[in-house]
Amino acid sequence: MRAALDNDRPLSTVPGTPAAACATGTNGSTVPTIECDDLCLRYFRGRSNALTGVSLKIPQGALCGLLGRNGAGKTSLMSLVAGLRRPSAGSVRVFGEDPWENPRIAPQVAFVYQRSDAHAAINGFKTCDLLDKGAHFRPQWDADLALHLLKRFDLPLKKAVGEMNAEQAAALRCIIGLASRTPLTLFDEVYLGMDAVSRKMFTDELLTDYRAHPRTIIFSTHYISEMERLFSEAIILDVGKVLAHDNTGALCTHGKTLQDTFIGLTLKEDVTYGN
Repeated sequence: MRAALDNDRPLSTVPGTPAAACATGTNGSTVPTIECDDLCLRYFRGRSNALTGVSLKIPQGALCGLLGRNGAGKTSLMSLVAGLRRPSAGSVRVFGEDPWENPRIAPQVAFVYQRSDAHAAINGFKTCDLLDKGAHFRPQWDADLALHLLKRFDLPLKKAVGEMNAEQAAALRCIIGLASRTPLTLFDEVYLGMDAVSRKMFTDELLTDYRAHPRTIIFSTHYISEMERLFSEAIILDVGKVLAHDNTGALCTHGKTLQDTFIGLTLKEDVTYGN
């Protein structure tokens, strides 16, 4: 039986959890999960940089929110971390290594995202096919967790992806991301298509499994008020630049929520974090 946990309590305030350690800087890790130094990305036909001068470190065991308006650079940053793109300038390192075409790093990183072209490429696959592929390519794959989540989200094993509605397809993405149990998991708006009840089920399952099997999770979202309870820290991007990166306690001062801080920083050009 899976343990019941107080999943409405902010994770960084729960003593003894990895997120609490990350929030206070006491996790003892010497090699960050992610380290970016003056990272830039310019698309081939782009008129401006997708990312400009991004420098940050994310410690091992962090559950980090990646926040930004549409076009802020969230997916671009995740794709560089996942090794799907090469930087135009600067550097990104994952577990101390360059992730680009790196056979040691690739199995340790899961990048789960919602995109129509990616969805179309797997339309002919059934749920069971994709779970088999996950077990083949992910050394930490947990088949029992995958089956538990399939039952929780009422997702048929034999149903083809092309026959799924938006909620079922989103649930399948979430299941694959969680069951992969990779040391670094990147969720990019993965729950799009889910209703509020299903999103709550997903975040509860994520927290439960994270507490039992700590790893680094980066989670981009526009549902900040729903999801901020997850985060030990957060990065706020705007127009390809980092406006703020800190633990959630530091970002949420004077009674502000993380959403309040995000809106204040991204709406007002004259607001600088820390001033």
